[in-house]
Amino acid sequence: MNFETRLNTLKQRKTFRQLNTVEHVSKKHITINEKTYINFTSNDYLGLAQLPINTNQLGNYFVDYGINYASSRLVSGNASLYQDVERLFCSHYPFEDCIITNSGYDANLAIFNIFKDQKIMVFSDARNHASIIDGIKLSGLSKQIYPHLDYDTLDEQLSHYPNSTKLIVTDSIFSTHGTMADLQRLTTLKKQHPNTHLMVDHAHGLGLGLYDTLEDIDILTASLSKALGTQGGIILCSNTVKQLLVNLARPIIYSSALPIFNLYQIERNLHYLHSQSYRATKLIQLSKHFNNLAEFKWGSHSRRTLSPIKYIEFEDFKAAETIYERLLTQNILASYFRYPTVEQPMLRISLSYFHNETDIQLLLNAMP
Repeated sequence: MNFETRLNTLKQRKTFRQLNTVEHVSKKHITINEKTYINFTSNDYLGLAQLPINTNQLGNYFVDYGINYASSRLVSGNASLYQDVERLFCSHYPFEDCIITNSGYDANLAIFNIFKDQKIMVFSDARNHASIIDGIKLSGLSKQIYPHLDYDTLDEQLSHYPNSTKLIVTDSIFSTHGTMADLQRLTTLKKQHPNTHLMVDHAHGLGLGLYDTLEDIDILTASLSKALGTQGGIILCSNTVKQLLVNLARPIIYSSALPIFNLYQIERNLHYLHSQSYRATKLIQLSKHFNNLAEFKWGSHSRRTLSPIKYIEFEDFKAAETIYERLLTQNILASYFRYPTVEQPMLRISLSYFHNETDIQLLLNAMP
């Protein structure tokens, strides 16, 4: 393989990416290359990632548990704090058991491992996260892809496999466009079709209060590094599924356990998440405000939701890059997505608890 040739091809296709060095983050501001912007790129939706550390409390955790066990959970890395945190999750969500993983990506790779070599058909939304796509592929599972949020087509696909074990897989909030799955409709479809299970990736929805219930979902995966503001992932499930994961899931078997600091932060932030509901309330109000201004500026849009993820699509790279650069000149940072992340160039806007209505007005004023 000629590495230089491949790199040049990426540049010619306008799909070349590079890492920016972030020097500082403070609430809604981010500093890159000594320039500070209003940050519309962060997944820290509720501002929990920036909670100050109580050094005395953290020091006590280190005294009680140590610092880092330097082993996988199956060998000698399964700190008792893991069990405490997992029980805490189960007390807040309608699942019998759960297991913490090292990332949300790992959670989705892990869960599909338990279906490997089983006769199962997976039904996956066309815009599901890359970790779901990779998990299905790496576990060698048969799949049907249904058009994004097209549940009539999904219903028809399910009916073609009456005697098969079936698994419906969907994001709750889709990470690029902020569209939201209709979980009530999906649980209805699950009940209408025998031998059907439902798995939901709640990475961008955990803690935001945008769904009334998570009942009737068989498996819920999530990232802990977004609204929860920590590091890690989680799989909420039955105790039987957890035991299968411990025995079959390679990302769990062959990964070192999280350091004690991460478990401390997960436990602490989970308490804040459920005791400071005003954060999610404010975020929903900001989302409504954005939607109202966007409707006035661009007209109504059927897929504009209450999620904190907003998007603006462009017909070509040049148009997207022009607006992206215009925002930078006005000290506004948005996420610029292109192929292969999305088919059509777009800017993604991530709202957070730290933003206010003036920030949103400034952002939209800079848009065409």
